[in-house]
Amino acid sequence: MRNCLLSSAFLCLTMLPACTQTVRICEVSDLPVKTTSLPGMDWEVSPLQANAQYVFFGALSSKEMKNRLGDYYFLNWYDAEPQQPVRIVMHYTQALTGSQVLTRTVEYKEPRSSAGYRKTRFFFSGPERQKNGDVLSWRLELYCGDRLADYRQSYMWN
Repeated sequence: MRNCLLSSAFLCLTMLPACTQTVRICEVSDLPVKTTSLPGMDWEVSPLQANAQYVFFGALSSKEMKNRLGDYYFLNWYDAEPQQPVRIVMHYTQALTGSQVLTRTVEYKEPRSSAGYRKTRFFFSGPERQKNGDVLSWRLELYCGDRLADYRQSYMWN
């Protein structure tokens, strides 16, 4: 009986970290769109065509399509503390800005209705991209309240 209780307690303690949900970054997807011509329908490039169609949806002229060329970042994150304010900071460098680190921030100050998975997007397109160039390196930081909860960075980030 005692061995059974000990093994049950050990099992509960080892499973606890896996079950505990924390504020964290789940995935960062980078979608570079560099040309207005859509890829073919081969199965190897069909995901690229779907992404390009997503970016170009609603663009009626070639000028509008050219303004949508750029870098698109999709951040999937888990919000375990919806009552806390959340801030997502993206530090990045671009091709024509030298070593200058630029910053964009998205804040969720109001409490959310429940815990769950969230999506945040960062777009670099249009005149800003034409002036500053492609994104070369980046670092995403997820803050819950005032504490750094998680971060991800590109392999080029130093």
